[in-house]
Amino acid sequence: MDTPAFPWLEPDSSTETVPLRNVFLHVTKACNLYCKYCYFSASRPLPDEMRTEEFMRLWSHIVAIRPQKVIFTGGEPLLRPDILDLLQGLKEADPQHHVLRCLNTNGHLVTPELAKQLVGLADEVRVSLDALRERNDALRGKGNFDAAVRALETYYAVGFEPKVLVTVTAHGLPDLEELLVFLIQKKLTRINLNAFRPVGRGKKYAEWRANAHKAREAVQRAWLRCYPDQSLPPDPPESESCANCGVGQFLNIMPNGDVFPCHVLTSREFRCGNVREQSLLEICRKQGLLGQLAKLDFHDLAEEDENLVDLTQANTCMGPVYRDTKSSPTWRTRLSLTSR
Repeated sequence: MDTPAFPWLEPDSSTETVPLRNVFLHVTKACNLYCKYCYFSASRPLPDEMRTEEFMRLWSHIVAIRPQKVIFTGGEPLLRPDILDLLQGLKEADPQHHVLRCLNTNGHLVTPELAKQLVGLADEVRVSLDALRERNDALRGKGNFDAAVRALETYYAVGFEPKVLVTVTAHGLPDLEELLVFLIQKKLTRINLNAFRPVGRGKKYAEWRANAHKAREAVQRAWLRCYPDQSLPPDPPESESCANCGVGQFLNIMPNGDVFPCHVLTSREFRCGNVREQSLLEICRKQGLLGQLAKLDFHDLAEEDENLVDLTQANTCMGPVYRDTKSSPTWRTRLSLTSR
C-alpha cells in the first residue's frame, strides 16, 4: 500500500504553539493484558494504525514544539516490532536532546536483551504496578505482578533505573503502604502515583476512586518506615497529573493519528485534528482548540457559571465536569466545539 500523502510544510519557526508538558504517543491499541479499568480500553490494534514511516514524519514537528517528554505508550508499545526504530528515530531528530523519551510497559515482554537495547534510546522506562500480587492481578491479569517486578529488576540490572507507575484505586489502596515499602526495599524509589479516573473500561467502576487523604497517609507511613533516620530521603512519589487538571498542557496522539488534549477529553468535539491530515504544528497552534483549552481559567469559568464551581477544587478533572455541564453557554463562548 502506498504511503498516504501528508500535506505538511517543514517546521516553521513563526508558528506559535502551546507549551506542552507531555505528549502521550499511543503507538498501538493492542495489549497482551485486559486491565479492568484501562482508560484506553486497550485490547486489539486499530485497523488503521500508523505505520513506521508515518510516525517518523512526526519527529521534526515534535522536536519543534519541544514538550518536556514524549511518552511511548499504548496498549502495550512493546507489541510493535518497530518500537526501537521509533525511539531511535526521535533520538536522531533531536540531537540536542531537548525532549525526554519515555516508554511505558506492563513488563511482560521485557527481556535482558531488550533492556540493554533501550539504554541510550529511552531516558525513562516506566512499568505499571498497582498493588501487591493478589489485588494487582485481580485488576490487571494473572501473572502481571511477577512480570512487572521481573521487568523492574531487569532494567535495574542493566543500570537503567526504572520508574514505577501506580494507579491508585480504592481496590488497591489497602496495599499501597506495603507496595511502596516493597519497592523501596528493592531500591525502586522513582514512583508515580496517579489517581484512577473512571474513563475507558473504568467508566463502570466509578466507586473505585480512592480517598486522596488515605493515599497520602499511606505514602507518609511508608516513607517513615523506610527512612526513619535519614535527613534527606528520596523524594516521595510524584503524580503524572497536576492540580486543577492541567488541560492544555498535554497532548494525546492516537494510533490512527487523531489528536486529543488528554486521556479524558476524547469525545469527537475535542478532536484537535489528525497528524495524517495536517501538521502537528498547526494542530498545536495557540489559536486552535488546544490553545483555547490552555487559556482556560477555572476560577473565571466558575464565576461565570456556578455549575462549573467543581473545577476550582484541587485535583478535579475537567472531563467529568464538562460531561455534566456541556450545555452551559460558557463552554460555547470559550471553546470552538460546535463545528467538531
